[in-house]
Amino acid sequence: MRSFSYPIPEEKKVRVILDTDCACEADDPYAIVHALLSPKISVTGICAEHFADRFGPDSMEESYREILHVLDLAGLNGQVPVFRGSPCALSDETISSPSPASQFIIQEALRDDPRPLFIAGQGALTNVASALLEKPEIADRFTLVWIGGGTYPDGESEFNAENDIAAANVLFGSAVELWQVPKNLYSKMTVPFSVLHEKVAPCGEIGQYLFQRVIDTNYKFVSWIKRPGYTPAAAAASYPGGEMWILGDSPAIGLILFDERYSFVYRPAPRFTPDSRYLPAPDPQRLIRVYTEIDREFILSDFYAKLRWHFGADPK
Repeated sequence: MRSFSYPIPEEKKVRVILDTDCACEADDPYAIVHALLSPKISVTGICAEHFADRFGPDSMEESYREILHVLDLAGLNGQVPVFRGSPCALSDETISSPSPASQFIIQEALRDDPRPLFIAGQGALTNVASALLEKPEIADRFTLVWIGGGTYPDGESEFNAENDIAAANVLFGSAVELWQVPKNLYSKMTVPFSVLHEKVAPCGEIGQYLFQRVIDTNYKFVSWIKRPGYTPAAAAASYPGGEMWILGDSPAIGLILFDERYSFVYRPAPRFTPDSRYLPAPDPQRLIRVYTEIDREFILSDFYAKLRWHFGADPK
C-alpha cells in the first residue's frame, strides 16, 4: 500500500472499531477497506458479527474468515487485530454474550487515549451490547455509528435490527452516544455495476475481489430469498434491478470522516418491537442522532480515490 502525501493533524485523528457481519453480503468489505485506507482513521480492531440463524449456525465464523481474507488481499494480514464475536443474538436485554470481541471493545473503551473512539456498527449490535452489559461504565467512552433500523416514525422490517432486537434495545436505552443511519437513508447508497467495473475492479487484487463480491452476491441473493423466513417482497424492495448494489454500510465510515452536522435530527430513542417497529420512547430525555441526509458523492468519491491511490496502476 502506498502512503498519502498529505498530512492529517493528530488532533483530527480518531480510533475506530469495525463491528461487521462481513460475510453476509457485499457492502461490508467496501466499508472495511474504506476505513483502512483513511489516514484520519486508526482501525484498532475488527469484530466479527453473526447474521442470524436463518443463514446457518456459523455466520459469525464466516464473517471472521471473510475479514481475514479482505485484510490479506489488502496487504494487511496480521497488521489489524480481528476478534470473534458472539455466535448468536442475546437471549434477553439483561444477559450479555461474552466473546473476544466484547472483551476487546471494553479494553479499547477503557484505554487511556486522547483520540475519540467510534464503533462502526455494520450489522447486529450483539457484540457492542454485550460489552456494555458486561461493563456499563464504558457508556460514555465511545460513539456508536449504526447502520440499521427502519424509517421513522413507525419503523419497518430491517435486517440489522431484526438480527438482535434485544441488543438494539440495550443500546437505544443506554447513555451511549448513538448516531443512527436508518434504512431509508442507507438504501440510497446505490452503485451501478458499470461504475464499480470502471473504478474498483482495476485496483489490484482487492479491487477485483470487491467488484466480484457484488456480482457473486447478486446471484447468491436469489437463492437466499427462497429460504424459509425470508420474503421475496422484502428482498425485491431492498435490492431492485439486476445491475446495481447498495453499499449500505459505507455511510458509517463516511460519517466518521465527515459528520455532516446539518444532516441529522435529535430524536428520543425508541424501543424496538420483535418485528423491528418503533415503540414510543420510554425516556424522552434520551436523545439519539438520526441522520436524514448523507453525502453519497463525498463517500463514494473518497473511497474510489483512496482505492486508486493505494492499489491502482496509475495513481494521481
